[in-house]
Amino acid sequence: MRRRLAVMCALALAAILGSAGTAWGQAGVATAQMNGTVRDANGGGIPKAAISLRDLDTNRTYAVVANDVGFYAIANVTPGRYELKVSASGFATNIKRGITLTVASTAQLDVTLAVATKGEEVTVTTEAPAIEPTKTELSQVIEPHQIDNLPISGRLFTDFALLTPSVATSRTSLGTTFTDYETTQISFGGQRSFNNLITVDGADYVNMLTGVQRATPPQESVQEFRVVNNSFGAEYGRALGGIVNIVTKSGTNDIHGSVYEYFQNDATDARSLLQPAPLPHELRQNQFGATIGGPVQKDKIFYFINYEGKRRAESPTYPPSLFNNITELDAAKAYLGLSPEGCYKPLAQCTGTPFGYLDSVLKSNDDDFGFAKLDWQLNAKNQLATRYSIEDSRNFGELIGQTEDGGGVGTPSGGRNLFVRDQALSGTLTTQFKPTLINTFLMQWARRHYNFPGATGEPDLSVVNDLEFGHNFGTFDIINESRVQYGDSLTWVKGKHIAKFGFDGNYIFDRNNYPGFEPERILFTNLDCVVTFANFVNRAQGGAGADLPQLGAPCPLSSQADGVTFLYWGTALPRDPNTSFVIRQRVAKRDSDEPGEQLRLQAEPRLLRVLCTGPVEGDFQADAELRLALGLRIGPGRLLEFGLHGICTAGWPGLLA
Repeated sequence: MRRRLAVMCALALAAILGSAGTAWGQAGVATAQMNGTVRDANGGGIPKAAISLRDLDTNRTYAVVANDVGFYAIANVTPGRYELKVSASGFATNIKRGITLTVASTAQLDVTLAVATKGEEVTVTTEAPAIEPTKTELSQVIEPHQIDNLPISGRLFTDFALLTPSVATSRTSLGTTFTDYETTQISFGGQRSFNNLITVDGADYVNMLTGVQRATPPQESVQEFRVVNNSFGAEYGRALGGIVNIVTKSGTNDIHGSVYEYFQNDATDARSLLQPAPLPHELRQNQFGATIGGPVQKDKIFYFINYEGKRRAESPTYPPSLFNNITELDAAKAYLGLSPEGCYKPLAQCTGTPFGYLDSVLKSNDDDFGFAKLDWQLNAKNQLATRYSIEDSRNFGELIGQTEDGGGVGTPSGGRNLFVRDQALSGTLTTQFKPTLINTFLMQWARRHYNFPGATGEPDLSVVNDLEFGHNFGTFDIINESRVQYGDSLTWVKGKHIAKFGFDGNYIFDRNNYPGFEPERILFTNLDCVVTFANFVNRAQGGAGADLPQLGAPCPLSSQADGVTFLYWGTALPRDPNTSFVIRQRVAKRDSDEPGEQLRLQAEPRLLRVLCTGPVEGDFQADAELRLALGLRIGPGRLLEFGLHGICTAGWPGLLA
């Protein structure tokens, strides 16, 4: 009766906490668990056996006592290398070394004690992993030796998730430039990358606006991570696809560190098949950093610090339709009052050659990462772990040579400059109220500012499925998010049963700017339609130049179309890339009576999301042949939207002015 009442109270508490919104509870997902049975030589359980699990790197010890049938469970254990010591009156002490517990593992290790002779002690050293017979999920752990030794270009450790069955990079059509396109997006079983959950030391690392992960720690800071494909427990949530559960490194009783440099350039790397001569081929990349970790106070306080920098510059990949026709395309753009491709000055100041400008364009990527972690064994029953990470990125010429929304390949006039600052501060407090009742409390503050202004602000001239000139409509200019997360996980061992209760809450503030079709978006069927339109504009403005000759296949549209397949009206963007930080979203509507006017709705939405859940799960063993793993998650969602809105009219400042 008491057990039933306790479960009902826990469910009621979860329902109350869940009434504030929808999210997921994961404070304890970054830890491990070990359980088993202590038996004598005849297979009988040994009651009240003393069990201690010692961390070989920090000397932290977890102590429990087996119950009346010899069953023991040690919950909320930090992943790492351990030694298990089991002793009981009248039996020889058994010591097992070389035990490795991985992130989110539920290991089972049974121990058989022999009858003791005086002073006898049995020591077993093995590297064999403990089995996990109670795991129902399909998952795989990417271990430290894999992260350290497998080669990977760019050293983005989340790429190792691709070693897991049914995991692949997300297709461009599913993960578009509307998201953080430069992030490695992974797909579980062909699902969208937006359906995944990424955690670092139990803290949520998914951007709510884009649905993909924020800046994860450098590879040198990662100890290991578990990739969960499906059938995951109630302590996870929100993921329809899969889960990547990451654990970072900590300091130990020994001082250890590393210094590293990874170098690539165009002398060591072969030309891409998409960059045959005489296309430009320049590449310089340096990825460098250092780590250090050790004790502040031996057996008590430990630190780990990592800095990593990346400097990369490379020539874009130009499609043949751009490179082979650049002279004619620049001439057509000049009739439209637009600068040549690769020249980021006003048209009158662009006096170089078309190929000279293309050859001078470089895409650059400058990143700096910082990571610091402090682990503090406050006393025998309390452990505190705090972590701070930061990423600063300054990338120029993004999207050039990449497929954009609209199906075309980005040109230099459609380049974007990326400025990112991503910070996260989190802390985890693990408390052992008694050997059978262990609690983990988590808090996180995180902020990500993602600014992605256009390099030119020129109109979006879209040659469908071929080339994309100017300010592409399929990207966000701003993606900002601030988050406060709190969560708790309580593990209760009762007899042969293990129950977990918890809650998780997220207060998330989002700001997003989508400029839409600013300043205009014009669709063309082929390159000759661009020339046809340029000739029309030149004649309409009384230009002195003669009509440009046909370019490639003739434009299939009627003469009344003037080369234009479809046109979205908009307003001009300033050329200064910094000003696009404050441009508001506009929805333009063309007025058939007054084509020089349009109606604009200005809006910059800001979203407040309040997310909470209460998971309850347990591992219940009726007897040696029957084990039940049950879970329940409760949590409806709530979303608030607020912003400033205004309506105004403005004159057409675009191509027909």
